[in-house]
Amino acid sequence: MLRYQKWILVTILIGLLIPQWATQTAVASASKTATKSATTTRSEKAEKVIYLTFDDGPTAHTMQLLDILGKYDAKATFFMLGPHMEQYQTATKRIVKEGNGLGLHGVTHVVKKFYSSPFSAYKEMRDANESLFQVAGVRTSLVRTPYGSKPYMKKGYRDVMLNQGGFHLWDWNVDSLDWKYKKDHQRVYKNIMSQVNSVEKRGTAPVVLMHDQPATLKVLPLVLETLKKDGYTFKVLNKQNHPVNFWNDER
Repeated sequence: MLRYQKWILVTILIGLLIPQWATQTAVASASKTATKSATTTRSEKAEKVIYLTFDDGPTAHTMQLLDILGKYDAKATFFMLGPHMEQYQTATKRIVKEGNGLGLHGVTHVVKKFYSSPFSAYKEMRDANESLFQVAGVRTSLVRTPYGSKPYMKKGYRDVMLNQGGFHLWDWNVDSLDWKYKKDHQRVYKNIMSQVNSVEKRGTAPVVLMHDQPATLKVLPLVLETLKKDGYTFKVLNKQNHPVNFWNDER
């Protein structure tokens, strides 16, 4: 009888301890999962992304520009002109081959010609896309209109280009003014960094406007070096991004 009572007591103790052990194990496991999840979320949130963009190319200086980007392990998005792609085919192919973002900037870059009608604006982008395809065998849906989309790209223009053409309209939220201060490299640098910091504080990824020109190459290494030290990751624009434009048109 005594042996039987001991056996019952042991059984009861085991029955009491197992649920407690299981609960503690489950809590510990959940804690580890939550910690891992929180770490992943913080890591993703901490990533600082920036989009560098260059207009008006390719040019005789694009190969040097690509060399500089490569030195800093950076990619950029190029909004290119149709005739320039045809003239500088080697540079165009290299832009594509090295995984940079592809955009269209039209054909003429002349206000009166490009914006003569909604269809003329669309046709220039369509023709530029055909140039890209003939040279590099690829097409893109990203466009940046000459001098930016305001004030010319009103709704009627955008409806034709975005609905009929299937394009995505991009402007910028950081203007380097490299076209204006071609000899004042320090001013260009300060323009970029001050605006990047301001955009970042608003919780938005910076989209930087620069130009494929000799003056920009003088300041680009310093810009890239600073951005890398500040922890930025250089990414390229694509059709999955929500377009940043002056009309807030996300088509």
